[in-house]
Amino acid sequence: MAGDEQQRLLASLPTPWRGGRLEPLGLGLTNCNYRLRLPSGRSYFLRQGHPEPARLGIDRATEWQLYRGAMAAGLALPCHYGDPERGILLLDWCEAPSWAQAPLPPSLALPALARLLARLHQLPLPTVRMAVRAHARGYRERLKAPPGWLDKLEAPLLASREPDGCWLPCHHDLNPANLLGEQPWVIDWEYGAAGHPGFELASIVRTHGWGLEEMAALEACYLEEIERLGQGRASGPLDFQGAAFLPWVDYIALLWAQLMAEQTPDAAYADLVAHHRQRLE
Repeated sequence: MAGDEQQRLLASLPTPWRGGRLEPLGLGLTNCNYRLRLPSGRSYFLRQGHPEPARLGIDRATEWQLYRGAMAAGLALPCHYGDPERGILLLDWCEAPSWAQAPLPPSLALPALARLLARLHQLPLPTVRMAVRAHARGYRERLKAPPGWLDKLEAPLLASREPDGCWLPCHHDLNPANLLGEQPWVIDWEYGAAGHPGFELASIVRTHGWGLEEMAALEACYLEEIERLGQGRASGPLDFQGAAFLPWVDYIALLWAQLMAEQTPDAAYADLVAHHRQRLE
């Protein structure tokens, strides 16, 4: 059956890619990813997205808007074919390893991410917003069987108030697996939307295994990059307030993992639930 599905996927692509051969990649928790090889020897990356993107809080039209802007800005790999309705992206193949495979030391990673964020924040602002409270509520409401411990765990966070006075184009998932090479190229824009840059910063810190010291260093590098580019904001220096978003990053990651665990009996999701639950306890 898997082979039949791959053949149908190939047949749905434009010429010349429908004449290629698919090699499944062991990457991605929600999507089907392939290396597509043409008879000429040239390779491409093919992503077939999750069949129920809205269930995961993904807006394909916004993803496509941000991806096109990121391509123009030199942040994302060239895309040869996109079908937002089916979640299909056909990209240049990149041989550079991800930061998950070949981690950069903070001395290189921090300024590289600062340069990336400075350019990302210059992209056209999407109309779709990812407000963390509403985003978390969307995941929470989709849970069919919330665990008994969740109410008590989430109560203190839901009683607090998150910063919400700044909206910029954000990727929202700049984890090491989504950064390729030293430049880096950015992949997986599924959760891209207008967002608070503090949530973006907190997500980076969590997924890279950093702490408050690296968070402060990244903010400093970012402000230096903005000044170098002459892109100062009219309202003054950007106040990330990243520390305030750390528990929201943990909470949303917990809900996402719980939602995926309900859909797929995979130990990886159960491990993620346990990891993020421990952070919040």
